[in-house]
Amino acid sequence: MPILQPFAIKTQKSNFLTKVWLLLFRRRQWQLTENWHYQLPNNRSIIFPKGFIFDGSSYPAIVWIFFSPTGLLLIPVIIHDFCFKYNYLWGIKDNKVYKYKPQFGFFAWCKLIRQVGIERNELYLIDYFTWLLTILFGWPLWIMLRRKVPEDLKPKLIKQ
Repeated sequence: MPILQPFAIKTQKSNFLTKVWLLLFRRRQWQLTENWHYQLPNNRSIIFPKGFIFDGSSYPAIVWIFFSPTGLLLIPVIIHDFCFKYNYLWGIKDNKVYKYKPQFGFFAWCKLIRQVGIERNELYLIDYFTWLLTILFGWPLWIMLRRKVPEDLKPKLIKQ
C-alpha cells in the first residue's frame, strides 16, 4: 500500500458559511511520501514518484457520493489521477524508469483503471459503475488537463 500524508483543509478563522462550503466542496489532497511500486494486471511494474499530490477529484464528483476515493477506490484513484494529469505512467524494468504508454488516451486509461479496480477489490458491479461514470463525466476534466502539459515528476531510484 502507498504511504500517504494528508494535507489539512484549512477552516480556522473562517466564518460558518465558508466552513460549510469547504466541508461540502473541498477535496483533501494527499501526497506520496515515498516512491510507490505497483504491478498492473498485465504484470507490468510501474512506479509512482515520491511527492505526487492527488485528491481523487479527477474521478467524477458523482462517484464520491457513493464511494470514498480514499477507501475501496484508493489504488484506482491514485492511478487515475496520475494518468489523467500526465497521460502516461512510469514503468520500471531492470532498475530503469521509462514512460509507459505515453499518450495512451482517455478511454484506454479508463479501461486500465477499471481493470485495476477489479483486480484489487473484485467488486465488478462497483468497478464497472465507476468506470461508466468516469466515461460519462470525466472527459471535461481530461480535456482541461490536456491543455496544460505538466512538468515531469520522475521517480528517483535508490541504487541497490
